[in-house]
Amino acid sequence: MNYDDILVSRRKISELGARNNFERDYTAILYSHAFRRLKHKTQVFLLPMNDHVTNRLDHSLYVAIISKVICRNLGLNGQLADAIALGHDLGHSPFGHAGEKVLNILSKDFGGFSHEMQSLRVVDKLEKAETDKPIFGLNLTLAVRDGIVNHCGESFLNELTPSNIPEIDKVGIKQGIPCTLEGCVVRLVDKIAYMGRDIEDGIIAGLISKKDIPEDLKNKVGSDNGEIVDFFVRDIIKTSTKSKIALSKNGSEYLNKFMKFNYNAIYLSEKNTDFTTHTERLLKGLFNILLEYSEKYKDNFDKYMKDSHNTVNMYGKFLLKRNLLYFVYEDYPNDIARYKRAIIDFIASSTDRLAYEMIKDFFIPNPVV
Repeated sequence: MNYDDILVSRRKISELGARNNFERDYTAILYSHAFRRLKHKTQVFLLPMNDHVTNRLDHSLYVAIISKVICRNLGLNGQLADAIALGHDLGHSPFGHAGEKVLNILSKDFGGFSHEMQSLRVVDKLEKAETDKPIFGLNLTLAVRDGIVNHCGESFLNELTPSNIPEIDKVGIKQGIPCTLEGCVVRLVDKIAYMGRDIEDGIIAGLISKKDIPEDLKNKVGSDNGEIVDFFVRDIIKTSTKSKIALSKNGSEYLNKFMKFNYNAIYLSEKNTDFTTHTERLLKGLFNILLEYSEKYKDNFDKYMKDSHNTVNMYGKFLLKRNLLYFVYEDYPNDIARYKRAIIDFIASSTDRLAYEMIKDFFIPNPVV
């Protein structure tokens, strides 16, 4: 089997029709429920009322188009990068990185939670699960799965040489650098795509103004999203080679400065940290309530469906659809571990708005009359 055959290998045979492998992957992700839910998941600002503030779906599309432009100029496979970019954040929790931190604490018994690993779990196991037959996931190619789990958009590493190709069933066991140049493009672009947009959203939110951006960055790179993206795209195209995807020394320095500015001025602002505290209370409360119901109803799905709380009904349907995954094909040391894993998957799949509605379902009762 040659290099290209390995990258497009799947864990089971599928009928591709008139599409090539990466077009098929792109389509599978595009039509997935997980992808559609991204439009109601936080990028930076929780539950924004302003429709022009970036959500997680917007961000994924930005990463896709920027990656394709770079790949076209470097002679790489834009369809592969497109599919990786579209799927890279499918496992993100509600409330962005604030939600991710809470789920990581709640998942400490089974290795913690990261949206990269959860994105792979979504495409490998949680999407398209069947109630009565062992069909799990979207059956994506190795190259796309590897790019998704190794995208690590918060890394300060700005020169990437592809790693060795993993075995098909060992993708994600040890996270690192993507095994394709296209995956490396997406990993770098993930940062570029949110850097400028987060600044513009920060201005909309009143957290910063353009005058707050460091002068050297404004003069050398730019102060709006278009200028920032254009600078770094040109820098990557000029600096990358046939064996690595990289920013220049100056480009890397500027990008890291932008990241530090955004962290201090936007992500760690008082308004955002207030939401972080709120998110922790909300998601921990929801987790503990669902664990109580899991211990009470176990795998009696009828009881979940007949419960008076809509949230319990939804969780029961989530379990039922994946009953073969949780109760047959995955091994757990005990039932508590099994239900904790299922609850984390359920909460991670939820949108911001749904998470709020679910907690209201338990703490704000509907009037009887």
